[in-house]
Amino acid sequence: MTRATHQYATDPRPGCHKRTTRHCGYSILELIFVMALMAVMMTLVVPALSTTLAQGRVVTASHDMMADLQTARFTAISRQQVVVVCPSIDGDSCANSSRWEDGWILFVDHDADRRRSSGEPRILVHGPLPDDIQLRFRRPHRLFYRPDGSAWPNGHFRFCSKSRKARPRAVIIYRTGRNRVSDQAPGRRKIACTE
Repeated sequence: MTRATHQYATDPRPGCHKRTTRHCGYSILELIFVMALMAVMMTLVVPALSTTLAQGRVVTASHDMMADLQTARFTAISRQQVVVVCPSIDGDSCANSSRWEDGWILFVDHDADRRRSSGEPRILVHGPLPDDIQLRFRRPHRLFYRPDGSAWPNGHFRFCSKSRKARPRAVIIYRTGRNRVSDQAPGRRKIACTE
C-alpha cells in the first residue's frame, strides 16, 4: 500500500503544512528588502505625481478661462450688447487688481463704463483658482467683447504654477474676439511668469 501525501491549502508556500515542524512566513531579510524596494519606488513616483497634478491644475484653469471667454463672446453677439470680463474677489464687482486667480465675473455692461453697476446682469461667476496657480493679464485688468464679437484689448492670460512644477500656459485673445490656448506667448515667445 502506498501512502498518499496531502498538501493543505492553508499556506501557499511550498513545504508549509501542519505536519512539519518547519516555521512558515517571511524572514526579516525578505521584509527589509521589500520595504527598501517600496521606499525607492515612492521616491521616484511621488515627485512625478506632484508635477503631473500641478500640470493638470494649470491645464484645467486655462481651459476654464477659454470656455468663459467663449461664453462672453457668444453672449455679446447673441444679445448685441457689450460683455465685460474682469477679475473679482467677491463675485459681484470688478476688482482693481491684477490677481485674476482670485476669480472673475462676466456681465453685460449697459452703461459702457466697464464696471458692474446695480442692474447689470452677471452672466457668469468663476471662483478662485487653486492656491498654486498664478493668473495675470495685461492692463487694464479687464477686457470686453463688442456686439460684433471683437475683443478689446487683445493680449494673453498667463497661467503659471507658483511652485514652478508645471509648464506655463497662455490663453491668447485676438482683436477679432477669437482665442486659443498655447504653451507659448504671442510671437512664439516664452510665457513670462512674473508678478
